[in-house]
Formats: sequence, C-alpha cells, structure tokens
Amino acid sequence: MNEKKTARVNDVDIAYVDEGEGDPVILLHGFPDSSYLWRNQIPALAEGGFRVIAPDLRGFGDSSKPQEIEAYGMQTILNDVVALTLKLGIRKPHIVGHDWGAAIAWMYAFLMPRRVDHLAVLSVGHPGVFANPSIEQRAASWYMLFYQFPGVSEELLRRNGWRLFKEIMGRDGDYDRYLRDLARPGALTAGLNWYRANRSPEAELRPARPFPPVLSPTLGIWSSGDKALLEEGMSASGKYVKGPWRYERIEDAGHWIPLDAPDQVNKLLLGFLGTERAATDERRPRRRL
Repeated sequence: MNEKKTARVNDVDIAYVDEGEGDPVILLHGFPDSSYLWRNQIPALAEGGFRVIAPDLRGFGDSSKPQEIEAYGMQTILNDVVALTLKLGIRKPHIVGHDWGAAIAWMYAFLMPRRVDHLAVLSVGHPGVFANPSIEQRAASWYMLFYQFPGVSEELLRRNGWRLFKEIMGRDGDYDRYLRDLARPGALTAGLNWYRANRSPEAELRPARPFPPVLSPTLGIWSSGDKALLEEGMSASGKYVKGPWRYERIEDAGHWIPLDAPDQVNKLLLGFLGTERAATDERRPRRRL
C-alpha cells in the first residue's frame, strides 16, 4: 500500500490510505484494527477501477487518540468520515464497513441517503436488530460489558503479558499486530472508549428512536465462524433496507472476514459495487469485470 496521508478534521488528525482512480470507495475498519485490515481489498478495488480511501478511524492506527469517552460517540466518528470525504472532494462514495466500521457505515447510509452510492457491511448488522439482542447474542458479546470499566479493563487486559486479551481475541485477525498497536500510549483506552461511548448499559435505557430506511443497494456479509456476532444480526437487517438487499454467508471464516476470506470478499465487492441501481434515479453503467 502507498504511504498514509493525514487530514485534520474535527480537531483530530486522521491518517488514511488513498489509492486508485475512479468511483470512490470508503473502507471503514473496527476494533482493534486500522486501515491495514483492508490490505487485501485496497489493491483489488484499485485495480478494479475504484479510488479507495481507507482511514485509520479516531483512536486507532496512526490517527489521534483522544482519551475522553465522549470523544467516541457514533455521531462524532461519523462526522470525521463525512469531513474527510468533503476534504477529499468526494460527494457520493460507496461505503464498506467491518465491525464498528459497519455500524458507522449503516449510520452513514440511513442518515445521509443522498451521500452514499452503495453500502456493503461485514459482520455487524443494522443497529435496529442489535437494539434488542437475544440472550444468545448477549452471551456472545459479553466482552462489551467487561470493557465498560475505565482503568480496570485496561489493567486486567494488560496483566500477565496481555493474557486475558489474548484469550478474548484468540489467534484471530492480526492478533500479533494488535498487541503492538494497543501498546502505544493511550491506544488501549481509546479503543475501549468506542464501547463505553456506544454500548454502555445506560445506552439501552434510552428511548428507542426510529431508523430512517436505507435506500442504497446494500450487501450484508456474515461468516459462519464469527464467535462474537450471530447470523440473525445480519440476516434480519434487510427489513431496514428499502433499496436492493443482498445477503451473503461465508463459510469457514471467522470474524475478520477481510483477512480470512480475502478472495471471496474481493469478488463480492467487485461484483456488487456499481452494478445495482444507485439510491437516486440516476442509472449507472454496469461495470465489466
């Protein structure tokens, strides 16, 4: 990948990769990743005729890491992404997200339907489905509750050579890289603050708000080996999509689908982006692969 660039948006520095030319695609990672998660997708999409922008979202990678919990509310992070697109002269990108990045992608699509072309979400379904999780889903995502205790969580995760963190993560994703990244000053607290700002027990007491429909063509991808998220979260998300909805289940892959099944993910994205009718009445030419 090319060297990262940096943009100042919303009083934070956001590092990002910008490769290729053509219709823009924004790739959004989750916890505890960075733009490096997409290293197998960036060249494939660039070669497929897209301009690919993959930011290190605030708190991760080479971007700023505020230490306040309130700095990681979803609206704030969404504003970072929107400000970055505006700074780069991008009006209507394709949005692709994984994990927390998928949650941001959903929010981007239903709050700003005219500013998203196609939407592709990996692992994490629509927030409307997750608003009332089953007891099975609560059990699978128990770590979200554990992460809620400032200072305590950090100490326990680091203790005995990061033993608990290693047990939670297993040998999934970029597990070696995560330890190096989270050892940076302020990085662990910044990452955990995403959960504290958005998935605290108090958040469940807030009145549920109606979600605007997603109008863009939407691709949902879930993997059978995901230990943290149940299939129902993604497969049931279609009821929130008014545009064309497509669900794909990938076998023999864990939570980190872009790393575990890169060829399948690349094929799905290249076959989906730009081929369905966009959210507006404009007709887009079919992309030949």
